[in-house]
Amino acid sequence: MKNVKKLLALLLVFAMVFALVGCTNTPKPDDTKADTQKEETKKDEPAKDTETEKADTDEKGDEPAPEGELSPYEEAIAKRREEYEKTGEYQKVVYAIYTWIGKPAGTERIQEEMNKILREKLCLEIELMVLDFASYRQNIQLNLTNNDEQVDWFGGNALGYTSCVNNGFCYDMEEDNLIETYGPGICELISEEYRDACKFDGKLTGIPPMKDIAINCGAMMIGKEYLDAIGYEYHENENQEVPTTWDEIEKIFTQLHEKFPDKYVFAVGGNQFGQGSIVDNIGNDWFGVLLDPTKDKTVVNLFESDEWMTMVKRMYDWNQNKGFMSADALTDTTSISAKCKSGQYMAMLSQAKPGYKSQISGECGREMIVFILGQPIVKSSGVSNVITCLNQASPDPIAAMQVMNELYTDPELSTLLVWGQEGIDYVFTDDGHITFPEGVDAQNAEWYHTMNWELPNQYLTPCWVGDPLDLGQKTMEFNNSAPKSLAMGFTFDNTEFTAEYAALQSAYDEYANQLLYGFLDPEKGTAEFNEKLKAAGLDEYIAEKQRQLDAWFAAQ
Repeated sequence: MKNVKKLLALLLVFAMVFALVGCTNTPKPDDTKADTQKEETKKDEPAKDTETEKADTDEKGDEPAPEGELSPYEEAIAKRREEYEKTGEYQKVVYAIYTWIGKPAGTERIQEEMNKILREKLCLEIELMVLDFASYRQNIQLNLTNNDEQVDWFGGNALGYTSCVNNGFCYDMEEDNLIETYGPGICELISEEYRDACKFDGKLTGIPPMKDIAINCGAMMIGKEYLDAIGYEYHENENQEVPTTWDEIEKIFTQLHEKFPDKYVFAVGGNQFGQGSIVDNIGNDWFGVLLDPTKDKTVVNLFESDEWMTMVKRMYDWNQNKGFMSADALTDTTSISAKCKSGQYMAMLSQAKPGYKSQISGECGREMIVFILGQPIVKSSGVSNVITCLNQASPDPIAAMQVMNELYTDPELSTLLVWGQEGIDYVFTDDGHITFPEGVDAQNAEWYHTMNWELPNQYLTPCWVGDPLDLGQKTMEFNNSAPKSLAMGFTFDNTEFTAEYAALQSAYDEYANQLLYGFLDPEKGTAEFNEKLKAAGLDEYIAEKQRQLDAWFAAQ
């Protein structure tokens, strides 16, 4: 009965995935346990085409193989099997992911369970390179620069997507029809509109995971145990959120500080401004933004805006006058959720979405209450803000693409990657959810990374207790109903401004966090910051961003 519930749950969320991206041609889910051997050998073959579909594939150059011949997808697998027969060794594909806590204890076990599937299906193995987010950028950039260790897939957002492309790290996945031929399931799942939103200079150098593209900006998470301790009353809505104001949050913080003087109230961290604002940092940098992105197409200097000054003044007051923050905030690179999990911090700022309470409670190791301060929006980088890139130096792009294709489309593989192994990392409940086995919790779990949004296809897996079973459907509705930035899908090409960008980023690194974490006088510090930015070429950079945006609008 339990396995039946598992299958039904997987089929349900799989159907939701396709509804989420609006696909019209939906392949059947691959239930490897239910398929016959005959179905196993045919699952990668092209479907019987209609006349229209034949015309489409002829135009792409991806004609189905004649009957009795192998398709290019199958031929790649067959060649690897021939090589394996000679060497006895499986070729590997390295997938570099990050968590807030580093490498989980169960990594090798999960990797081996995944490889049992991949060896049979693709004659390949996967190696999970799992790094702490705080060190991910430095370590992966070093690997990509020196090519001293194999990395096939990596998170481009963690390094900066624009920077990755400009540094030549990213493979064009449309070159030689790579993704169409060896990632057909990915093309089915990710609509052409979404793939276009990930293109850089007309090249598909990254693909998004199946996730929310909208985000509810300005969500303050506070531990329930601390709210209970001060007797604070709140009422969650149907989305498990509590609408509130910045003034109300400050009142709560004041009470928490008085009740728990030995703890820090607020954990600050990266992208502090972006988490709490609808301002659209077009081009994935803060050097030229849209302040009111659903209405105004004008690119302006964020650091001369009222929105910036309001935020940094609040943070300065919280730090210098009210004592809500740690004196080590600038040097402590621990993720904010890990800080809350440690029990030394009580609140953090982020962005919300359907099911976020369950996700953030898991990350923080305690129930968190989600207070909403802002509004939903799809920003210009809503599709590409979390993006997976194929290394230009990958030793075998075909093998890498086939592995990623399976991660997007195989329920068993995806569930292993997202939740781990049934009976060890999770068990099913009577109503079809999953939860920890007896004796396991967020503190001692061997595979509970809570990074579902980073991974290829979280909606192909069962739903954790606390999330609605129709989480995929709710996410679709959230994406569709949220106001969209006028620049959604725009990608800024700063290739001709790499020197200016480097100088701007240097100034940003020097001043931004000092201001956003409340360590510099807001007005004096911001004035100095702007001087440095303008000397680095900010005005010219903004003008170029506006020029490209105007041209992009004209071409729509």
